[in-house]
Order: sequence, then C-alpha cells, then structure tokens
Amino acid sequence: IDVPPQNMVSVSFPLGGYLKSSQLLPGMHVRKGEVLAVMEDAQFIQLQQDYLLAKSKLVLTEGEFQRQQGLNTERASSDKVFQQAKNDFESQKIILRALEEKLRLIGLNPGELSANNLSRSVSVRSPISGFVSKVNVNIGKYTAPTDVLFELVNPEDIHLALTVFEKDIAQLAIGQKVVAYSSDHPEKRYPAEILLISKN
Repeated sequence: IDVPPQNMVSVSFPLGGYLKSSQLLPGMHVRKGEVLAVMEDAQFIQLQQDYLLAKSKLVLTEGEFQRQQGLNTERASSDKVFQQAKNDFESQKIILRALEEKLRLIGLNPGELSANNLSRSVSVRSPISGFVSKVNVNIGKYTAPTDVLFELVNPEDIHLALTVFEKDIAQLAIGQKVVAYSSDHPEKRYPAEILLISKN
C-alpha cells in the first residue's frame, strides 16, 4: 500500500535549532497548520534584530535619498552624491526584503514584529492534514536544516502497488477494474482501477 509523493511529507526546519517541545507520536492525526513542535535558538533573535535594524535604516536612507533628490533638482548637490544616496536606499530595500523572506521561511510575520515582541522560539506547523508516520527527534536535541524532524502521510489518495507474475501481464490494461483483498481478510474487498503499469 502506497501514497503518491505529494501525500508524503518530510518536515524539516530551515534554520535548525533546539527542539523545545512536541507532543507528537507515530499514528497521531494532525491538521494542516497545526503546531507540530516549538524550536528555540539564539539565531531567531538575531534574525529579528537584523530585520528591525534594517527597517530603521531604510527610513534613514529613504530620507537622505529624498533630501539629495531635492538638492540635485536645484543643482545644490552633485550627481555623484545623489546616485550614492539612491544606491544606498535601493540596497537597503533589498536587504529588508531578503530578511522579510527569511522571517516568513521560519513562520514569523514581519508585519507583526516590533522591538517589544522579539521571540527566541518559533513554531513548526504541519504543511498537510494526515497522520504522523515517523518522529525522529526528542526534546532538547539540536537539529540541522537538513535533518528530518517528522514524516507525515495523508492516506486520502491511497494506492495499491501489486507485483504481478510475468504470465499475467498480458491480461492487464490501464483503466481495467479490479477487486483487491488481503489473505488475512478475504471477505473485505476493495474495488479499484489500474492507473499505471510500471515498465520494470
């Protein structure tokens, strides 16, 4: 019994960190968006700090750009000084945008971030509704971005992978209706349809 790749998800955390809490056990049901675990690390604080400082600096560079633009229009400053102010402003916008995306990547909303609500912990949320098939971490463990924390499976689109004898291949065709059952419960039958026949 199998599910398509889009119904199986390996959950990792992009920045890594220490697992602060998780209640997951294999077999538990989870809903899309539900908190699977809480991660904690000093780099989360650093990222938020960098964002807020970049946001503050953007206001400063924007003000300087507008001031130099006005002076340049009146020919009170050189083109070089104006171009430098414009370059600083554009560069700061790029830095701020990149930091916004990094915050979104770990599940923090940049729009709600301020100096009063910095957080050292971040929630890991479920990308799908389904069941927990594996839990690879424990409380206090440091995980790298490449580590798989949890594996989830959504059994809604379930497939049956069958191995067929060579002599029977000619009797099968895509779209053909079949009935499947297990030897443990031969009375419980499942109507199915052949979706594909592997070339191997």
